[in-house]
Amino acid sequence: MTMTLPEIDRCLRQLRLSGIRDTLETRVLQAQGASQPFLETFCLLLQDELDRRQSRLIARRYQQSGLEEKLTLAEFDWSFNPTLPRQACFQLHALKFVAVGENAMFIGKPGTGKSHVAKAVTYQAILQGHKVQYLEADDFFHRYALSPAAQREARLRSIFDCDVLVLDDLFLARTIPDEAGALLHP
Repeated sequence: MTMTLPEIDRCLRQLRLSGIRDTLETRVLQAQGASQPFLETFCLLLQDELDRRQSRLIARRYQQSGLEEKLTLAEFDWSFNPTLPRQACFQLHALKFVAVGENAMFIGKPGTGKSHVAKAVTYQAILQGHKVQYLEADDFFHRYALSPAAQREARLRSIFDCDVLVLDDLFLARTIPDEAGALLHP
């Protein structure tokens, strides 16, 4: 049984193989031009599908993370604050603390670069496939305290379902409503 390209396209759409669908014609032309063996071409098509799915997963996790910018340590201006421990920041960026189930904390005065590093670590966690939640802590706790009880549970669920939780600017406002502060105690 031989199918035409439109029939194959229809099947790929039905099977939800958009990565293969998007690159099929290009891969067929490449294979014909290079007299490429079928299995080699098929492997490339499968890799196209895997790449597309990974890309979509990262985009979805980024959207759900609460992170508003994709920052990296490569674009950080280290001359801005030369006292910031560069090696420790890159160690955190490697996310070994996540793999061993440890916590990490940045402590310092406002305006020293902690948020940029926290956002870079958060974005790296997303790129490595972790489910991440980034929160401006004081804002989150105030919204939590003002939310009806039914919404509080939904807000907490998104936090408890993640692999990496980043609370940025914790205690920046110096006070947290009692209802929200109770979340910080075991």
